[in-house]
Amino acid sequence: MPIKNALIIGSSGVAGQSALTAVREYSQKQKEEWRVIATTSRDSLSSEADLTINGINLDSPETSLPHLYEQLQKNGIDRIDLFVYTPARGNLGYPVSETSESDLKDALKFCLDPMIAVEEKLKPLLSVGYSAYYYRPHLQPFYGSLAFVKKKMEEWALQNPVKRKIIRAGSFFSQSVRGITIILQRMGKKSQDQDLQKLIRLQKESGLNFSDFFLEYVAKQEESSFASKFPKIPFRLTSQEDLKKALIRILEGESAPIVSLIGDWVWTENSLPDMPEYLKKNQYSSDRV
Repeated sequence: MPIKNALIIGSSGVAGQSALTAVREYSQKQKEEWRVIATTSRDSLSSEADLTINGINLDSPETSLPHLYEQLQKNGIDRIDLFVYTPARGNLGYPVSETSESDLKDALKFCLDPMIAVEEKLKPLLSVGYSAYYYRPHLQPFYGSLAFVKKKMEEWALQNPVKRKIIRAGSFFSQSVRGITIILQRMGKKSQDQDLQKLIRLQKESGLNFSDFFLEYVAKQEESSFASKFPKIPFRLTSQEDLKKALIRILEGESAPIVSLIGDWVWTENSLPDMPEYLKKNQYSSDRV
């Protein structure tokens, strides 16, 4: 049986690490040989990967992606069975409804366009991206351009659900969440947005530092949003282990294009969820999605 190849772009974060362990666990269970290729913008090696390709900086995809393809060819890798794409970055700290064309284009260049370019070039058997609960009310005051990015990623998966999947995950502590809290604190000092000012006020009243408060706040919102779907399962925050299990579920043959999870709460979806009217519009549509 030939070796199977898994390419994980963005391996250093929580999602990337969960993907690495998922492939390892799945391959052992199936008694298959998988070669895991991880990319990073840093110079370090991934201890969990069989091959680490450094210098993949998605701020410069015009040089990073050709370097990726060159390194794959150099190592005799001409087939990708699984492609996992984890990078997420965009302008936020303002209401989703106020997303500008320039902000969204900048976010798409980092979060979506490289993923689609790699898929088109390498033609993996299965591609997996990551989304969030961007459409829920509690994220609307500050999720900015990332909401539209996540929506476009889900639309991408729905176009070809046999070969594309999305893991829509609840909040978990990561460098991205830490970055969001820093931005929100800065925005709160100058923004007059009532929702953001309310958030800042609640944080001060809580006595918690902003990172702890923010994660607790989002967790409470997620619990109130979805608890009725799982009355017999206690709520808890999502973990790296949960992300791993979701990817294993997909590798084992999950047919739905979207696997949603919040801790132990897991369900699948075959269409976009209900969302605000301004999010339903295909705002500043690119020629890719």
